[in-house]
Amino acid sequence: MKRKGKLFVVPFLMAFMLVAVGCEDKYVAKGHKAYSRYCAPCHGDTGNGSGYNAKNMDPVPRDLTDGDEDYMAKLSNDEIFEVLQLGGYGVDLSGGMPVWGKVFSEEELWSLVAYVRTLHPNEENEIVFTKPDSKEALFNTKRVRYPMVREQKFDELLESLAPDEEAFDEQVAVGEEIYAEVGCNACHRVNGEGGTLGPNLSAAGFMLQPQFIFRWIMNPQSFVPKTRMPNLDLNEADALAISLYVSTLKEASLQNEVLQEDGDAEDGDAEAGGV
Repeated sequence: MKRKGKLFVVPFLMAFMLVAVGCEDKYVAKGHKAYSRYCAPCHGDTGNGSGYNAKNMDPVPRDLTDGDEDYMAKLSNDEIFEVLQLGGYGVDLSGGMPVWGKVFSEEELWSLVAYVRTLHPNEENEIVFTKPDSKEALFNTKRVRYPMVREQKFDELLESLAPDEEAFDEQVAVGEEIYAEVGCNACHRVNGEGGTLGPNLSAAGFMLQPQFIFRWIMNPQSFVPKTRMPNLDLNEADALAISLYVSTLKEASLQNEVLQEDGDAEDGDAEAGGV
């Protein structure tokens, strides 16, 4: 009898879970799916800030559940949307929060807001996605497509902004500052410091041409549409500076270690991607 009782519990729980998942609004479900891929590595599966990359970040990712303090509940829907759209750097917060405004459609961004709202108690109005008495979408459903950046653009900028060794070194120093400001170190590791969500860049100068780094930074989705590397919405001069800085990272003693790490990352997630 006890054995039968245990067998009965399992399908009952599975059925309950299926019903619970089925109750999720379709827009919330869309936001949940995007969150799981792009946000959970830092904010955690449950939103409590305990993702596997969180330990590498300073400051640590926001606890979206308001477990310790009422922070998220005080934000309006529009404010959360703005952070997603512009990233932390764009709203004077931590650059570790990526820019998603040039990756997701307007509807996808609002779907993310709708899902994030399920993670903490709040009194904000439910987000409406369609016009009254209609199925017509209120938000743009198409992602903005940006063309692949030409290699010639890099050459032109390099000649203009770094025509000699002194100017080149100045650009490298600027690039190192911007690299930190926009949160590249939240995902990428350099000489033992930084995140592990993206490839280790400690020996990137051995393996990647600066022209490619520049083109990737300007529009990673033109190379890998589903990469988790965000389009940082940088101007060309800033992207050039970062690419020159990354191209100088040539820690020879770490080259084999970095290659092994990147091989392991590819085995685990071929699309985790990003320079």
